[in-house]
Amino acid sequence: MKNGKLNQYKEQKQLVLARFKTLNPESKLLMGGGKEFTVKDLINHVEQEDTFGKKIVDTQIRMLKILTEV
Repeated sequence: MKNGKLNQYKEQKQLVLARFKTLNPESKLLMGGGKEFTVKDLINHVEQEDTFGKKIVDTQIRMLKILTEV
């Protein structure tokens, strides 16, 4: 990633983590394909920056953009 994109991703990651940390870590969410994850699991994936964690960040940011459109 270029430096600007890397900084943007880090900011988005921090936003998603802050959002998830307001939730009960044991709460369960259904993801695509009907697979169930706890909020704690999602936080771990985002923190590890694995492929699934990066998809979580991307999806959450897209959702926030949709919610803020007027």
